Amino acid sequence: MDSQLSRGTHRDPLVPGDIGYTVLAPDGTTTGLPLVVLLHGADSSAETLVRFRPLIEGLWADGTLPPAVVACASTPTVGGFYLDRDGARWESYVARAFPALIEREYGTDPARVALLGSSMGGYGALKIAFAEPDRWAAVAAVAPALLPAATPDALRPRNTLGVLADLGREMAGDGTGPDRYAANSVLHRLRAHADAVRDSGLPIFLRCGDSDVFAMHDGTEQLHRALWDLDIGHEYQLVLGADHLGPEAVAGPRAAFGFVGAALRGDDRPAADRELAASWADWDASGRQGAPPAFDATGPTGPLALRLLLADDLAERERRDPTAARRYGRIDT
Repeated sequence: MDSQLSRGTHRDPLVPGDIGYTVLAPDGTTTGLPLVVLLHGADSSAETLVRFRPLIEGLWADGTLPPAVVACASTPTVGGFYLDRDGARWESYVARAFPALIEREYGTDPARVALLGSSMGGYGALKIAFAEPDRWAAVAAVAPALLPAATPDALRPRNTLGVLADLGREMAGDGTGPDRYAANSVLHRLRAHADAVRDSGLPIFLRCGDSDVFAMHDGTEQLHRALWDLDIGHEYQLVLGADHLGPEAVAGPRAAFGFVGAALRGDDRPAADRELAASWADWDASGRQGAPPAFDATGPTGPLALRLLLADDLAERERRDPTAARRYGRIDT
């Protein structure tokens, strides 16, 4: 699929100075298309989208990612970090002002906006998504910069290599109390908004290599366990032997864009599968009179059919074990 890459600058009262941004859009009209907001990593810029252009075009071409506008705004590392502070509200800018700018310029659908980021961008994407989960069509984070400590004084050298030490300090602000650090913690924000995140059905994607030089897998694993304990649906990929850069720097975003693409497509089952699912629902509603419909174990209707056939056993299981109603079980370690 052919595409158009555009660059622009603008000003916004939320943040200082000129903000550069890039936009990648399919040829033709963009009105009504979904928007993917790409959050770049530390020491990077909106030019990240240029590097991802061949990947995105390939995903458009094979249908993994439906036609969409992808946009990225340049934010600073030190003094940015997708944090809100006096005079530089970068989290609010990326969450509100930037999507609104792209909607005005390209006519994108405000009801279908997804967040995707790697490293520091993954941290920003998750933090923004968990604050207002109903606003987003999906959030995907690759090797997100998550600091696995409840307070800044509990941070370990293992998790504060290089720019991550700056992130910890800026999350804490002036250090006069734990509230600012907690407010900027993805884990804290998830727990504070757990009911809203769960009820929204927000599609959440996490991926990290287990040999990440910055030990990003520590915070990603911690977030995965929290999502599990809170019974919040998500997809989690821990990649054996993968590091922060190298092949994973392409494979991770490819998987993330694929996840977002599936969320944006929604229910795209063929008509035959929809009809078979309706037949199973009708058979169940009629009191299971007569023979059940065709059972396609490997098709999209397989899980529905199996659950209907096991309905009595499932109900008995839930009667005997209240935790059976959860998506994820309680696991003792």
